[in-house]
Amino acid sequence: MGSCFLPPHMNLDRGITNKKESMMDIKRTVHGVPGSLLLALFLTGCAATTEPAVRAYLHEQKAYSEIRNGQIEEAESDLRQALRDNPTDPTILNNMAYIEFKEGDSRKAVGFLEQARALRSNDNDEPYILNEARILIADHQYHRALALLSLIEPRRTWPHGYRKMLAKALIHNGQNARAMAVLLEKHDETPLPGQTISR
Repeated sequence: MGSCFLPPHMNLDRGITNKKESMMDIKRTVHGVPGSLLLALFLTGCAATTEPAVRAYLHEQKAYSEIRNGQIEEAESDLRQALRDNPTDPTILNNMAYIEFKEGDSRKAVGFLEQARALRSNDNDEPYILNEARILIADHQYHRALALLSLIEPRRTWPHGYRKMLAKALIHNGQNARAMAVLLEKHDETPLPGQTISR
């Protein structure tokens, strides 16, 4: 295999920057290098010469494509490689939780989400809480789901979908009146990207 050369301004030895938490986004950059270029480098065998954070990103992007194509086992393999290269990336842990859940292992899925929440680099724990609560509800662990969702309830704004998930957990915990109040209460919701909230 030949060498991989990049222009000097495309220094890849410092790790990933500008990383969004979007599962299907290959428009991200690594120090100004588009994710699509990095993916091309990976597919041509150049990833062996890159830093672990970049290799992790490339494996993660390949896994996204495999997930879209229903290739769960291949995606799991690529995400495991991404974790070996970058074991503290909450996005990779979140996606491993998705794989474990799809394979029927709720316990492992919840474990990955708990790790992701502990390792996140910002204050936004809501995506991990919501994903964990979804898994707990699907696994009929309503009490645990309600305890987890209660972390978000006192906040000024609620993430999209939270109200219905909280109501479902409340109903399954025998709190029908409170569930009705949550559904009828006016509360600001954080819109999804590109979405406006109508009242």
